[in-house]
Amino acid sequence: MPLPYLCNIKSNEMYNLKNKTIMKALVLSVVFALTSVVNAVSGNNVKDFAYNSEKQENGVETQTVYKVKEGKYLERHLQYNYTHDEKGRVSAKEILKWNQDNSRFEKQYCLNFSYTDNEVNVEYVAWNNKIGDYTDVKAKAVYQTNEQGVNYTAYNWDKKENAWNLTVGQDNRFTL
Repeated sequence: MPLPYLCNIKSNEMYNLKNKTIMKALVLSVVFALTSVVNAVSGNNVKDFAYNSEKQENGVETQTVYKVKEGKYLERHLQYNYTHDEKGRVSAKEILKWNQDNSRFEKQYCLNFSYTDNEVNVEYVAWNNKIGDYTDVKAKAVYQTNEQGVNYTAYNWDKKENAWNLTVGQDNRFTL
C-alpha cells in the first residue's frame, strides 16, 4: 500500500503545481487586460509620446519627451534634467516645456528630493522669470517608512502666513 500512496502524493503535487501555473498566467493576463482597458479609456496612449534619453554613469541626465503627430512626426514637448547625489539617487528633477514661439525649452518647475534613513521629501518649486531662479516654493510631500508601511503627508506653502499648510495628513498609510 505505500507505493500507490506515494504515487498519489506526486500526482497531487503535479496537479497543484499545474493549478498554480495556470493561476499565475490568469492573473498576469487580467493585469495586462486591465492595463490596456485603463489606458484606452483614460486616453493614455503610449504611442502619443516618444522619449530620448542621454545617459551618464549615474543614470539619466536629460530626457526629452516628444509628441508623436500622425504616427510619424515628432514634436518637442518636455525636457527633464536630472541631478543625482553621491549615492546615485535623484536629488533634483527639472521640468522644461517647449515654447513654439521662440523654439526653445523654458523652465517650468523643479522637484527637489532630500533623503534621510526613513524619509523622502519632495519639494515642488516653480521657476520665477523675474528673478531667473527656482524661488517660488509651492508644495512638498513627505514619505515616511515605518513598521506599518508608508505614511504620506502633503503640504502647500502659504506665502501670507509664511508657513506650510497640511493638505493630506498622517492617516494616509499604505503598505508596500
